Amino acid sequence: MSRMVLTGPARGVRLSPLLLAALLAACGHGPSDAPVDAPQVDRDSIRFAPDSPQLQVLRSVAAEAAGTRQVPLPARLTWDDTRTAYLRAPLAGQVAQLVAAPGQPVRAGQTLAWISSPEFGQLQAEGARGEAELRQARQELARVRELHEAGIASGRELDEAEAGFAASRAEQARTHSLAQALGNGGRVDQRLPLRTPLDGILVERNISPGMSVSAESEQPLAVVSDPDHLWLLLDVPEHLAGQVRAGQEVRIEDAGGQPRQVPLQHVADYVDRETRVVQARAVLDNSGRRFKAGQYLRATLALPLPQGVAVPVSAVLLIDNRALVFVDEGEGRYRRQPVRSEDIGDGRAWVHDGLRAGQRVVVDGGLLLQQLLDQPRSGNDGSTQAAP
Repeated sequence: MSRMVLTGPARGVRLSPLLLAALLAACGHGPSDAPVDAPQVDRDSIRFAPDSPQLQVLRSVAAEAAGTRQVPLPARLTWDDTRTAYLRAPLAGQVAQLVAAPGQPVRAGQTLAWISSPEFGQLQAEGARGEAELRQARQELARVRELHEAGIASGRELDEAEAGFAASRAEQARTHSLAQALGNGGRVDQRLPLRTPLDGILVERNISPGMSVSAESEQPLAVVSDPDHLWLLLDVPEHLAGQVRAGQEVRIEDAGGQPRQVPLQHVADYVDRETRVVQARAVLDNSGRRFKAGQYLRATLALPLPQGVAVPVSAVLLIDNRALVFVDEGEGRYRRQPVRSEDIGDGRAWVHDGLRAGQRVVVDGGLLLQQLLDQPRSGNDGSTQAAP
């Protein structure tokens, strides 16, 4: 938190000329010959005369209900998985031809590259052989049926012919469906097409002619997505996870420093075992292309505060590892008050113990008040005054 930090008595601290002039005037050493009553000090309280020049440099504001705090969270941008296809080679082979270029719009079913795959050629050959065996089994079944109707073939021979035809038909359907699913299954040429299953833009291409590919590769050969829509992923620490809900607004900034507000659409129901964070997700409209997938950002999430008040960080002084504020009690009276606080962003501090909403705290001149309390005090008539 950006607080004023003092250790020990506030002696030796440089005061601004205005504050110094006010202090000297209060002690009767200023340029004016008019007598001015010194401020009355009683333990943690100070009272100024109504005409004290020091009151001109003291400014206070009212403490407000805490409301929310701005919590910075690490975030990153990724492709929207509902609009993205990560294409990998289903079989081993070599890249024979590139068809589509990065940045090019593509349609569902369009071929992006051709892969020469002996495994695919073998599958094509099995499909052609299965069709030939199916034709032979169909003819054999027709012949045995004729013989069975003529009383020449037995019922057992007919059953065997029907079973052979059913097996051939099932095998041909399997190989044909697999070849058709991989594409280009009507011929035997080993050319395996790499096709996109959806419309979009070829945003990544990680292959080149002659490159060997396999089904075990983790990196996709190509990625088709919609760059106009990205996912914003936030890593929420475990201790804050219970306060994050879908619908809460997340603030980010684009490359030009312009703020953007996007609502959370999903918050995971589990904590990652290794990182101990909960992932939250928002959908980012990127039609202006001001963001890039893979980009890391600093996001800010507004989380509700359970209790306490909010004050400007300038109101909180950290003295000897204690957080203090000066409460303006009116009519020139100020009281030093210990508090418990923490920074909540946007130049505000959350005071969750020691203040009530509506109480006024000093935001300008707190250092002067602290120095007055630290100075030796004496009084001939038994009263206590701040020493000049």
